[in-house]
Amino acid sequence: MKVTGNQQVGQEIIAVLKQWDQAICSLDLHQIIAHCSADVSLFDVSSELVGVSAYQQIWTRYQDYFQSGLRVFRDRIHIQAESQLAFVSCFSKIDVESGIPTPNILWCRTTICFRKKDDQWKIVHQHISLPTEIQDREPVKWDFS
Repeated sequence: MKVTGNQQVGQEIIAVLKQWDQAICSLDLHQIIAHCSADVSLFDVSSELVGVSAYQQIWTRYQDYFQSGLRVFRDRIHIQAESQLAFVSCFSKIDVESGIPTPNILWCRTTICFRKKDDQWKIVHQHISLPTEIQDREPVKWDFS
C-alpha cells in the first residue's frame, strides 16, 4: 500500500475503507448509504448513476447474490490524501473469505473519491472497470500475488 500526501489522512481513509468493505460484504444498505454523500456518483462496467437513492438501488440488486463469508480483496492500493479530499485507486474483487479464488470472479480497477465534510469522510465518486487487452499491443499480464 502506498500513501501519497497527508499520512494522517491516509490512515483515516484506511479505517474508513475497512468499514466500507464490511458494509459491502454484509450488504448492509444502511451502512453503505451512510458512507456516501447525497450526490454520490458511480461509473462501472454496466452503468452510470448519480445520487444516493440510485446508488442504494444498485446495491439492492445484489441481495440474491451475496452470501455470508465474503471479503473485499484489494491489491496495488494507492491512496492520495489531502485534508478534505482523498482518492483510493486499486485492483479489487469481492470473493469468499478463504481467499481461494472463485472461478469467473475478476479483479476490477477501482477508484474511490472521498470528501471530508463535517468531520466525516464520504464517498463522492466511485469508478469500477474491467482490465481488457488491447488487440494492437502485447497482452497485459497481471500478477496479483
